[in-house]
Amino acid sequence: MTYLKFFISIVFIFFAWANSFAGVAGSKHDMFFLGKGTDPNVCGYCHIPHNAAGVKIWSKWGNEARLSGSYTEIGNMCYTCHDGTATNIGQSTAFNTSLQQHKITSGQDCNMCHSVHDNINGMFMNVPVTQNFYCVSCHNATQNAGGLGDYTYAATSKGHHPSYFSSTTRRFRHSTGSPPTGASCSACHHERTQRASSYNSCGLCHEVHAGVNYSTASVSNPILRIDNTDSVFCASCHPIIVQSTSSGNKHPANLSSGGSWGKVDCMACHDSHQSNQDTVFILRDKNVDSAYCLTCHDTTSTANGPKIGNGHPVNVAFETTPVDPSKAPAGNAINDDGFYGVDYPANSANVICETCHSIHRKGVASPLLRIDNSGSALCLNCHQM
Repeated sequence: MTYLKFFISIVFIFFAWANSFAGVAGSKHDMFFLGKGTDPNVCGYCHIPHNAAGVKIWSKWGNEARLSGSYTEIGNMCYTCHDGTATNIGQSTAFNTSLQQHKITSGQDCNMCHSVHDNINGMFMNVPVTQNFYCVSCHNATQNAGGLGDYTYAATSKGHHPSYFSSTTRRFRHSTGSPPTGASCSACHHERTQRASSYNSCGLCHEVHAGVNYSTASVSNPILRIDNTDSVFCASCHPIIVQSTSSGNKHPANLSSGGSWGKVDCMACHDSHQSNQDTVFILRDKNVDSAYCLTCHDTTSTANGPKIGNGHPVNVAFETTPVDPSKAPAGNAINDDGFYGVDYPANSANVICETCHSIHRKGVASPLLRIDNSGSALCLNCHQM
């Protein structure tokens, strides 16, 4: 039995070696094949049987721990080639210590996502590099990594920021029309060589390697493509929604400079990944019949925003039909962007805050009125004399 176990162990080691060799041979990790060395022994460029370094029996290259930071021996071994001596790939991204990198599980390193011996998935990834498959392998309903919940590979799961490809028809993505967000070409085509698959993926906003050094109070390492201070990244795709000055007619009015209630940015009301809320427009709370508006604009306090006081009644039926319903729409008829139907399908047919106010799109006068009320035009649209 002892000899049998020994024989099985030898066979197992042989097959493991053979599979590893087959995975490396002819790939970009085959130094001899690429002409980076003269030794035909594929494994020998990283591993040696005696006097090795570490549990992976690293060759002497593995002792050249030239990479500073939190990397383990695996990262250091990778860096012996990805430092420009054998390849420049990763120098400006994965091994750039001035940029944010995807967080890694304790005790792991590059091998959390990459398999040096297997390039069947491309880029030596452990899982297929197609759309969001490699993200959803961790960011799913089971592991809930990063609090993203069940994030489908198509990036259309309810409760998450949709990708531009999945949420916008081709007619409005390209030259035959303008996108409903007002986004420029560079909002999606942020890299000249960017693959089309990344438009319909987490890669629309995130960089696994080479994220900008931006963090929030709740998320320390979001690996975003662009710094989102004062919602600048949001504005790059939503310029027609975001108000950049304190005197504008779009909510929030004090995005760049703090007002009486502090600085208000997009994330004060929206959460790109709010998987626990069944809300429209990735709002942090439901806004059925303006309920979310009232969390700041209540009737008694000025702690969070201008109080309403004894204001125009809401959640009441129209006394008469407005002369122009588009200028004073019922709650269940609001479609401010003109795309994808009504904005709040759960609303009633009553008068609500948004009947008179347009939060982001239609505001033409302070305070965010749908139409200028000079001569009581807005009032007379409903209250005919």
